[in-house]
Amino acid sequence: MTSPSLTPEERAELYIRQRRLTISDRLGSGQEGIVLGTDRATAIKVFRYAAHYRRERDVYLRLMERAVQKVAGFNVPTITDHENTLLVVEMTIVSAPFVLDFATAGLDEPIHLDAEGWLAWEEDLRDRFDDDYRTVRLVFYALQRFGVFLNDIHPGNIRCR
Repeated sequence: MTSPSLTPEERAELYIRQRRLTISDRLGSGQEGIVLGTDRATAIKVFRYAAHYRRERDVYLRLMERAVQKVAGFNVPTITDHENTLLVVEMTIVSAPFVLDFATAGLDEPIHLDAEGWLAWEEDLRDRFDDDYRTVRLVFYALQRFGVFLNDIHPGNIRCR
């Protein structure tokens, strides 16, 4: 896929040169990679691991195929480009309310938890989202209509306001 010796920053540089883009700002970074804003009002997400890249790319392609821009009233970025060898997804930038970050999502792979696991999941969701718990839960289940099973739910990837 890509050379393990290239960092996400180096792959971002190659991508922006190939596409003649300018980076406007750094939008975030984490375990999965880095996110940079561009002069096209898009964001590029450069992944550290091919598995995370493939999951996110495939979810965004599925949502694009089905013309999904909102899920349960929450904005969803639209993929505008991607590069398999550099592990880069380029997408539109959305404002809250939004749902994004599908690097650990399952596509057509339901989450398997026993009854105790689901109770713990519900409690964790309540703790993380407080008054927005029911709304976030609705987004979680609405995504499943498209075969998207969001495994990592936190205020960074589902923002209500």
